[in-house]
Amino acid sequence: MTQIEYQELYKKVNKGWNDSVSIYKSIVSKLVTSDTVIMEAGCGFSNLYTEEYKRAKHVIGVDISDEYLKMNDLIKEKIVSDLSSIPMIKDNSVDLIISSWVFEHLEQPDKVIKEFGRVLKPGGKAIFLTPNALNYVVIINKLIPHNFRLWVATKLGGKLTVEPMKTFYRANTLGTLKRMAKDAGLNTDETILNGDPTYIAINKFFFYIGVIIEAIISLPLLNRTKVHIIGVLKKD
Repeated sequence: MTQIEYQELYKKVNKGWNDSVSIYKSIVSKLVTSDTVIMEAGCGFSNLYTEEYKRAKHVIGVDISDEYLKMNDLIKEKIVSDLSSIPMIKDNSVDLIISSWVFEHLEQPDKVIKEFGRVLKPGGKAIFLTPNALNYVVIINKLIPHNFRLWVATKLGGKLTVEPMKTFYRANTLGTLKRMAKDAGLNTDETILNGDPTYIAINKFFFYIGVIIEAIISLPLLNRTKVHIIGVLKKD
């Protein structure tokens, strides 16, 4: 079984649960109108937002990899740049920044979030999805060898399109993110901590172990250690 199949199984075990990507996309979709100028930070080659981008006024894709940008057929305006400095985008020119599975790879996340604050219009928002550095899966991920992580990723998701990128987790706790946002002149409009037991589901036995662990870390004292952080930052 793949991770997606285990997620569908978990939805049957835990009624009302939804996966983090679906929650994240729902937030993004509600904010996109025909007047919205979007910047996708670290867009890579994915096409997660087909319907949203059709609806938006304009979409800019920014990524450090020219190779990945060339593989992206959805975004027309593409900028090859480090996210910590994007001089090609004017101050106060973007309504909505979206960024999924990017913050964990940033060497200088404080500079990136300040750049978000620079390019956002007043009232604009930045929405992100990233792993939580306090979660047990992330802690284990830091300790295990790279080749073993590749094997697990392949086991959960099938054939990999690219190898997992280097991770730093320098902005990956609620406290750190809120501090960096404040320093960048952004308010933390909303944060969601969402669990997912499927990251250790290499088989059904480990899936149910994950379900038990998820029930434990859902307790009030451990709730801040859920695996994903979904956040909305707003520029006043």
